[in-house]
Amino acid sequence: MKCIECGGTMKTRRENYRYDASGLPVTLGGVEVSRCPKCGAHEVAIPHLEELHRVIALAVISKNARLAPQEIRFLRRFLDWSGAELARHLGVDASTISRWENRQQAMGPVADRLLRLIVGCRQPERTYTVEKLTEVRAAPAKPVRIGVREAKGTWRADAA
Repeated sequence: MKCIECGGTMKTRRENYRYDASGLPVTLGGVEVSRCPKCGAHEVAIPHLEELHRVIALAVISKNARLAPQEIRFLRRFLDWSGAELARHLGVDASTISRWENRQQAMGPVADRLLRLIVGCRQPERTYTVEKLTEVRAAPAKPVRIGVREAKGTWRADAA
């Protein structure tokens, strides 16, 4: 493979890769990364992107701590909803969604549980139950580091 920056020959190997496109601290384990030794440019091959985002969303809604602002934004985007659409589903004003996502106001526990339920029902999972919602602690929101690996053509999240 030739580097699109300098035309040099890229070297490909499997490695861990920090996936920043989600807006969350996600590390993809064992993905193919091609690097140019000449100019330092790199390209990463991320297969099954939709499945990856589903696994990340399920890992986020499975954590015990309240949702952090960047997690709220990720889940809204995962649902493919605007702030106004999420507001309608949660029964709040669109400006409230903006305040949650911009750290100006903490999301309440009822809205937190409802958003988790919406995401969980979008792609039902046997491991995610309504009882899981009652385990969410009232501690301050803190994002969870998520490790994700490709295994047998699908993505798997490490324990959150």
